[in-house]
Amino acid sequence: MNPLPFIHTLQLTDSFFPVGAFAYSDGLETAAASGAVHDAATLTEWIDHFLEAVFIPFEGLALLKCMTALKTADFESLRTTDEELTAIRPAAAVRAASTGVGRRLISLYTSICNDEGFSTLAAKLPQSNAAAAYALVFFHRGLDERDALLAFGYNRVTGIVSAALRLIAIGHLQGQAILTQTIERLPDAADRIIQTAVDPLRAFSPVLDIQQMNHQYVYSRLFRS
Repeated sequence: MNPLPFIHTLQLTDSFFPVGAFAYSDGLETAAASGAVHDAATLTEWIDHFLEAVFIPFEGLALLKCMTALKTADFESLRTTDEELTAIRPAAAVRAASTGVGRRLISLYTSICNDEGFSTLAAKLPQSNAAAAYALVFFHRGLDERDALLAFGYNRVTGIVSAALRLIAIGHLQGQAILTQTIERLPDAADRIIQTAVDPLRAFSPVLDIQQMNHQYVYSRLFRS
């Protein structure tokens, strides 16, 4: 990756970039409240399941499809993938979280990129789900697909670990150890996504889905999902 796209990627995936992702736990808060995730071992299981059942076959694959569509100006496929990202998610709170983060990302990036053409591209997204929005931004910054997958994967897993530090009894050292182990798996995950580029989006994560749908019943909440 060239230096400038690399630095901008660090900016876009940093928690300092104010897209509001810190407000969402994607069901982890429900799992912590029920005791299903309560320590480093169970958090590792949660992240493993996210990578295998959500990121590789669904969110990461969607980002790849969106970037491929942008490269070929196939805006119909871009719209379809964005709409599928909404349709496949059964939990309303998680659908709202995805589009909320995506729309804030696009709005903020539009205001700082100084390119009127980006607004034209952004208008092609009917839902502005996070994976589609990050694909749009990464494409505009000139990233290739594999680097974009690594950056998006890093963004997603750091968000999970950050939420876990506020929800369960683990320290920052344990959190960083789990994050390090997960980061080492991201290159293989990106390669597996690229190998399945023509496959349809799919997600089978009933445990995560149920936790996400039950978030509204958590008595005391720190997160919006």
